Amino acid sequence: MESTTNSNRYETVFVIHPEHAGKAKEFIDRFKKIVEDRSAVVTHVEEWGMRDLAYRIQKQSKGYYTLMQFTAPPDAVAELDRNLKLSEGVIRHLTVRVEEETPTTRPEGEDRAPSRGGEREPAKSEPA
Repeated sequence: MESTTNSNRYETVFVIHPEHAGKAKEFIDRFKKIVEDRSAVVTHVEEWGMRDLAYRIQKQSKGYYTLMQFTAPPDAVAELDRNLKLSEGVIRHLTVRVEEETPTTRPEGEDRAPSRGGEREPAKSEPA
């Protein structure tokens, strides 16, 4: 499978309904195949397992989390998103494009963000 020049790096996190957690491998394989059939390369899959949800979704307080990282053209991402929406076992998903990693350097002496008030000195109190 060839990777096209207009491919970007993406991360998708999807949450599987707790009743379908036993079929997590099937979901992962199905979603990997969807993107790989569209010239994508899956670089990493990480199963985070059953975790508490931040808030109830479809009357559920837990879900099976999975992270999938891949390089793909935009049409592969659109197809994956469509399939995640249609899947009854997936209760939430999010796909984000990952920017190229660049080292961030700060000039010496700038270890923290500047204060909101500018460069004023703190007020000094005199003894009474």
